[in-house]
Amino acid sequence: MLSVLVIDSDVRTRNFLGALLAKLGHEMESTALAKEGYISSLRNRPNILIFDPHVQDMPSVELIQKLRADKRTAQVYCIALAARQDDALRSQLLAAGCNEYLLKTADTAQNLGNLINQVAGMSEERTQAKNQGGLLSVFLSAKGGTGTSSLCANLSQSIANQQTGMRMAVMDLVLPIGSIAAITGSQTKHNIVSVASESTQTPSASEISNLMVRPENWNFHLLAGSPDPELANNLDPRKIPELIRSVRLAFDYTAIDLGRSLSRISLPIIQEADAVVVVVSADLNTVEMTKTILDYLQLKGLQVQRTYIIMNRAVGLEGLSKSDVERIIGLQVQATIPYMGGNFTLANNQHLPVLKKFPNDTAALMVDQAARQILEIARQSRAMQT
Repeated sequence: MLSVLVIDSDVRTRNFLGALLAKLGHEMESTALAKEGYISSLRNRPNILIFDPHVQDMPSVELIQKLRADKRTAQVYCIALAARQDDALRSQLLAAGCNEYLLKTADTAQNLGNLINQVAGMSEERTQAKNQGGLLSVFLSAKGGTGTSSLCANLSQSIANQQTGMRMAVMDLVLPIGSIAAITGSQTKHNIVSVASESTQTPSASEISNLMVRPENWNFHLLAGSPDPELANNLDPRKIPELIRSVRLAFDYTAIDLGRSLSRISLPIIQEADAVVVVVSADLNTVEMTKTILDYLQLKGLQVQRTYIIMNRAVGLEGLSKSDVERIIGLQVQATIPYMGGNFTLANNQHLPVLKKFPNDTAALMVDQAARQILEIARQSRAMQT
């Protein structure tokens, strides 16, 4: 059962929504004023907010901004229910963090019912993960060649080193071919495709832990990616959520390398993650593509406070500055990994963490610092959901 707050000055709308929500088995609180609704949201932390975007006593964009800025309400699912179309306001609300913008039509009951049932399913999954699974970070980029997989492996190594006894897992979901096994020198017959296809039943937490290998010199267990593109065609995407759930039950922290994959498979994983690490290089094309992806993910409910942006100068000193990148994407770059010459490649070729191979290199130290910050973001994000 979900708690739903309705903000609408029209008593007929409030009565209609009250009857609909009661039929669906959810609780409703309502008010005619946005200011009262905002205070109620802070106090009662509803699962869903349904509001009239043309409410008079507070600009609706300001209402959404306030809710997203407060950790008590940052996760509330916000649905604008408008009596008339307003494209400009719709764009502003979605940019501010509103999840959906619907019109009051003859199909309102069906559309809202479907959406609320979807949110109820998402809430149940989050509760299960929160109560039973370890922290989750995902690593992605807008374009290949940004060093996402290398950073995923090295940052996961440093995250595991932050706390004695932490059980760390890395899953390589880069398709059609993974690379973390090659980076770490892992030799294993098991990979994401074979584990997903070997049995009709998803491995339990203990079983999947036994299937994963701990590479020499690395402080995490790895579920390797697809070893070749042809094999990747055999991957059943329906198995991925259950595999992730099993891994999270077995480990304190799971990092997933998505590479530059943004699809129906990866989007739910990103939405579920406690921390989303976005790797960007210094060239203009990649930065502009990153801006597009970040805007899209925010429209899909990704809160800025769960995002960690790393600028990786993987190929040289040329390119945009940190301030240029921030100006284009409109968000802060939390870490910059300086150019290491051939050192990063040398560490990868020797299957060693860069911090172990070059412990005094500035870039290696930046990786360690970024790992601390990512771990803190993941912990804060999880705490906000409790």
